[in-house]
Amino acid sequence: MRRTVTLLLLSLILLSSCHQEAPYRSAEGLIFGTLYRVTYQADRDLSDQINEALQEVNRVANPFDSTSMIYAVNNNLSMTVDSTFYAIYSVARRVYEQSGGAYDVTIAPLVNAWGFGFEKSYPLTQQQVDSLMKLVGMDKVSCTPTELTKATPAMELDFASVAKGYASDLVGEKLHKAGVTNYLVEIGGEIAYSGRNPRGAPWRVGISRPDLDSLGISQELQEIIDLPGERGGLATSGNYRNYKVAADGRVYGHTISALSGYPAETDILSASVIAPTCAEADALATAFMASGYEGSEAMRKRLSPDISFLLFVSAGDSLAFTTIASPSFPRSH
Repeated sequence: MRRTVTLLLLSLILLSSCHQEAPYRSAEGLIFGTLYRVTYQADRDLSDQINEALQEVNRVANPFDSTSMIYAVNNNLSMTVDSTFYAIYSVARRVYEQSGGAYDVTIAPLVNAWGFGFEKSYPLTQQQVDSLMKLVGMDKVSCTPTELTKATPAMELDFASVAKGYASDLVGEKLHKAGVTNYLVEIGGEIAYSGRNPRGAPWRVGISRPDLDSLGISQELQEIIDLPGERGGLATSGNYRNYKVAADGRVYGHTISALSGYPAETDILSASVIAPTCAEADALATAFMASGYEGSEAMRKRLSPDISFLLFVSAGDSLAFTTIASPSFPRSH
């Protein structure tokens, strides 16, 4: 009888060990000039899969890398593209249409000229802005899964407003294919998520208060939210971390209007978007910033019901703002 009990206990221990949940792991580092952090539940280290996804997007969308695909396209070295380039382009094209042209990845020459891109800035006159505006417009480019065509060789693309979001999604896809259902991928504030956190609850994240802070020292949070659904993406765009101060003391942000050619002086201080993918959320957050609250009215009507947003809108005073959210956006705890 004692032997039977012992065997039964051993069987129960083995059965219990077989059903132990896999541990949560983390990976972090630098990519695209910013920090990334990945938290995921898996029974093995998946750092290789994470790095593979990050390097794939870097190979395609890094304008600073002379061996990247976007560098070749911008410098007319090759118009050949691949499925990753086409996927990023397709998200950008869709948001371009949803925003009525306020969001446009062909804005690269103007982003550079204003000092926020991959080239040195120079003082801009109205004549220079008008000249560069001739190079702007996604209606002047076309892309297939294998080739991109530009109306003029001087046109350049800038995927900065969508690449981090797409990379977060791609890391998530790699993890999902490896059998991971619980993860949170964050690259420079752009988040792709799935499942639950280590406590078995929805992933909880903070949204920063939109205070001017170019060094990123301020960590004051305006909202703390639970990410909804089983899978999705969250992105936030704001000019409070990346801006210039002119000689006359005037502050202008890094979001350039594709409609005017000048830094977008809108009443939206920060825009956070939750969408089925982080790439889409990333691009839409920039589109909100470029459009302003009133200009966003038409865009919001074009968005699908599974997209929600939170806007910090200036109340007229640089230190005051109001919070406006779509009904489905999760609010602060």
